[in-house]
Amino acid sequence: MNLDIFSIFNPGWWMNDNNNTLQITDSILFLFMAIPVLYLFVCALFSLGRYRNPYPASRIKHRFLVLFTVLRDGKEVIESVSHFLENQDYPREKYDIAVAATRLPEEDLMTLLQMPVNIVVPDNDQCTKVYAIQQVMERYSPDEYDMIVIFNSDNKAVSNALCLFNNAYYSGCDAMQAHRMTENLTTDIAVLNATSEEINNNIFRKGHTRMGLSAALIGSAMAFDFKMFHEIAPTLRGSDISKTTEIALLKQNIYTEYMEEVVCYSKKEENADGYEARRLGWLHSQYSSGLFAIRHLPMAVLKGKWDYCNKLFQWLLPSRFLLIALILFFTVVTTVTDWTLCPKWYLLSAAMGFTFIMALPEGEIALRFRKAIWAFPVLMFKSIFSHVLQFKKKRKAQ
Repeated sequence: MNLDIFSIFNPGWWMNDNNNTLQITDSILFLFMAIPVLYLFVCALFSLGRYRNPYPASRIKHRFLVLFTVLRDGKEVIESVSHFLENQDYPREKYDIAVAATRLPEEDLMTLLQMPVNIVVPDNDQCTKVYAIQQVMERYSPDEYDMIVIFNSDNKAVSNALCLFNNAYYSGCDAMQAHRMTENLTTDIAVLNATSEEINNNIFRKGHTRMGLSAALIGSAMAFDFKMFHEIAPTLRGSDISKTTEIALLKQNIYTEYMEEVVCYSKKEENADGYEARRLGWLHSQYSSGLFAIRHLPMAVLKGKWDYCNKLFQWLLPSRFLLIALILFFTVVTTVTDWTLCPKWYLLSAAMGFTFIMALPEGEIALRFRKAIWAFPVLMFKSIFSHVLQFKKKRKAQ
């Protein structure tokens, strides 16, 4: 039986007794897959075109607290702080550097003590990044600085980062997300990770802001009004700094700008095992935020908080790797079981591929991606395997 793709949007089609169980199941699955693809397609479409910085140069130089959070490697933060001090072209008297030093070896602490930085050692060695940042904020008064910039231990920002943040802040931006890029394009896995992050930058940051929505936070290379962040810091909960901060900002209708020119380099996992380990932590946060979104999305819609609604809806979407794997799987299944059902799946697969091509960045990452594409099935398998492991952990905890 030939199936009109758009007939599934007609309520009368679902009441038709001639439609068998396979068709109805196929249509339900197709709708669940088509919605995130459509969402990503629209965001990718808005991301097209070159970025133009809309913020003029400011004559006022605001005071910055630059915070590096360290949760594992002291050598990284020493290198990052040195790079920042040597290359930043912002007036030195207008910014201070603080380091949240967690579980650092004594020799690394001694090296940091010899540098012009303020060291804050959290009172809990096993603390999360959120807790470490809260400990730092307790050491400063709300009016001590104008802005705070939060980096990971391995982040290296471009030389005009503070200047660009300063210009945007002077123009009225209270929350900003910089353009985080991968530094170590040394393996195929690292290249695929870098490509995935750049696609996310274009879809969830550049695309969102061009649609008038807040940019998604990444967890580092973020800048906030100091007084505002000082107020919300004690209210932050959980282990994912980006998600808990997004909720706090959107509840107060604070818009987050995306600063594409403020490039911040970071290091990505170079092998599949490292990717899987990091992804397990991400999945735990993803499931928690998904349940949060299910509970709060209806009320957000009723209140008309559309920026907040967009964020909650985004948290309900499957990861890009999982979405690709599911669509390809269902395409193969429908082709084998009933070929009359598969044309719409092929169209959906093509739309998904076109979406990611639109969001694919130009430059070195795109060139290397063509050579690293063979490793994509490995990451896709790791993504599915991570979901299975996380599901088993959830069942054991119940």
